[in-house]
Amino acid sequence: MSNWSTEKTKRAPRTKSITTLKEAEKRKNEIEYKQSLGTFVVPKCTRVKELIKEYVRIYGHNEWGVATYDGNIGLINNYIIPTIGEVQLSEINNHFMEKYYPDLLKMPAVKSSRNPDGDKLITAATVHQIHKVLRSCFRQAVK
Repeated sequence: MSNWSTEKTKRAPRTKSITTLKEAEKRKNEIEYKQSLGTFVVPKCTRVKELIKEYVRIYGHNEWGVATYDGNIGLINNYIIPTIGEVQLSEINNHFMEKYYPDLLKMPAVKSSRNPDGDKLITAATVHQIHKVLRSCFRQAVK
C-alpha cells in the first residue's frame, strides 16, 4: 500500500505491484524484519467470502481488465458470496464443489437485460464462469 495525492483529497491509498526482483527482495526483507519484531500479521481467511475478497484485492485489481473485473465482481456478488460465502474453507473439497455446481443450475439468475423478469435459471455458461473465478482464486490461495 502506498499513498498518493490528488487535488480533491490529501492522501488516498493505492496498491502497488512489485515489478522488479530488487523490489521483491526489498519487500521480502521488510516482511522478514517485521516478523522478527513480531509486528507482521498475515491475514487469515477462514471463510470463502474472506478469501474471495482478498483474492480480488490482491489479484483481480492488478490482473483483470475493466470488463473482466466488472463481470467477475458481478459473479462474486450475485452467485458466489450469497451461496457459499459463509462456508468454512476447511469444508471446501472436490465433493463439495461437485455438489455446488449442479445446485447453481437450479437457482434463478439475477435480473438483467437478458433476464428482465428474473424468471430464468443460471445457465451452464454462467456456472462455467463462476468455476473459472473460483478455480483461479483457489489456485492463488495455494501459491
